[in-house]
Amino acid sequence: MTALLFALPFVLAQLGRTGEYWIWVTTEMIISALFAMSLNLILGYGGMVSFGHAAFFGVGAYTVALLMKKAGAPLYLALLAAPLVSAFAAAIIGWFCVRLIGLYFAILTLAFGQLLYMVAFQWYTFTGGDDGIHGVPRPEFLGPVNYYLLCLILFLVCLLIMRMIINSSFGLSIRSIRENMDRANFIGINVKKYQWINFIIAGAFAGLAGGLLAELNRFAQTEFLHWSKSAEPILASLVGGMYSILGPAIGSTVLIFLKIVLQQLHKSMVDLWAIILGGILLLVVLFAPGGLVGIYQRIFGRSES
Repeated sequence: MTALLFALPFVLAQLGRTGEYWIWVTTEMIISALFAMSLNLILGYGGMVSFGHAAFFGVGAYTVALLMKKAGAPLYLALLAAPLVSAFAAAIIGWFCVRLIGLYFAILTLAFGQLLYMVAFQWYTFTGGDDGIHGVPRPEFLGPVNYYLLCLILFLVCLLIMRMIINSSFGLSIRSIRENMDRANFIGINVKKYQWINFIIAGAFAGLAGGLLAELNRFAQTEFLHWSKSAEPILASLVGGMYSILGPAIGSTVLIFLKIVLQQLHKSMVDLWAIILGGILLLVVLFAPGGLVGIYQRIFGRSES
């Protein structure tokens, strides 16, 4: 499968402008998959619903845009800074949020996310306000194929790191907290500390995804910080399967592909996307709570290693 992903852009490049368009689409799919997987560290494995995860995605995007456009920093330095700045923002926000549980935690993440959104929206001299930051420079060697490969490599590296985290003693502790917080606290796990660290790690991965998208689109905008952006990885996790590391990536890819196919069939179909998405979620919740990965495991009797 990995070999096919590496070969895909070279095949698409032979199709001219149509192939270049699909390279751009598949690159966005990879970035969105990373964003969805980052949220699932706290959603599926941590059992915490965040409505403000887009805040760290947007912080990463603005970090890359500001460093490259206004400071003239190279791409590698900007992409390195994106997860670090997002992790710092997550550390501050998470310190307050993890002190609450359930609905209160979700609402507080939403509040902080919207706060950052309004700061970016109002601070025109620094963030460009609702216009955003356009014209992010791109190195000449990073054409569509090379940028796809860069995003794919970073995605695979992040996937390996996430797998290591999930299968480590830290990951087991996080899952223990998800299953029974009181029991985890009783056996000596510092619940709030572990949740806070998990929140920071998830924010860092989201920041990298945001930075990659800012470079792909060559702009950063306030919509990257909006609460509606936070809904995308939540929906992807539900559709793909939130108790699997690859489930959110699969869900994100499927949803983006369906939306684009509908757009290609007829532009008016995009207006019906919300209804179609609602129908998909209804079917998943009622008949496949484990998502697409859960369906695959039931049919083939396999579990994710």
